[in-house]
Amino acid sequence: MTSNRQPRAEATRAHIVATAALAFAERGYEGVSLNDLVAASALSKGAFYFHFASKEDLALAAFRAKQEELVSRLLANELPESASEQVEALLRRRARLIREDPSFGCVTRLGSELNVRSAPGSAYVGFQELALSLIADIVRHGQARREFRADLDAEAAARVIFAAIVGIDVLSLLSSGGKDLEERSDELIELLLAGLQSRAETSNVPTQGKERDHGARRTTRVPR
Repeated sequence: MTSNRQPRAEATRAHIVATAALAFAERGYEGVSLNDLVAASALSKGAFYFHFASKEDLALAAFRAKQEELVSRLLANELPESASEQVEALLRRRARLIREDPSFGCVTRLGSELNVRSAPGSAYVGFQELALSLIADIVRHGQARREFRADLDAEAAARVIFAAIVGIDVLSLLSSGGKDLEERSDELIELLLAGLQSRAETSNVPTQGKERDHGARRTTRVPR
């Protein structure tokens, strides 16, 4: 009987986190009370509080769970060998996944609020290392292939790129409720590649970043 408790407890916790992630994605941190989250879970308060005693703890757990799931799904399909194409593929996949699965709005909407609420050294700040590490690895890969500028510091570039991604998330939420994130991601891709690519790479691809005429999207195919 004891052996069955742990899987059941893990399933209950996962249910609470999934329910909360969707609520936070739809209404944000301030728009949801702890009582709202208890009611949405359809659990007794005792069962709920056994796993999460505060809204802040649950918000952190929901953000982390959806962040890890998003990264896992981003990397589930094989990436192109080219670092430039990896940047394009990942940013476009990310925007598409966030559009297709409303719960991933937990990463953008809740994340923007936790950015303001969290203090240096907090658990939330540590969560950013997952994204920063992934981006830095892509920059180093591009440098090894001589696609990206050799003078770039990979960690510093990752911080700037990550800040830009967070920025378009916030602007997209403000301007369209997140509906234009794919368009804003395309705009960011052009700027990033212009700054990352080496001169040799840029000269070899004279139309890079200039393939949109009259607002048309670039037609680079993204692996599905």
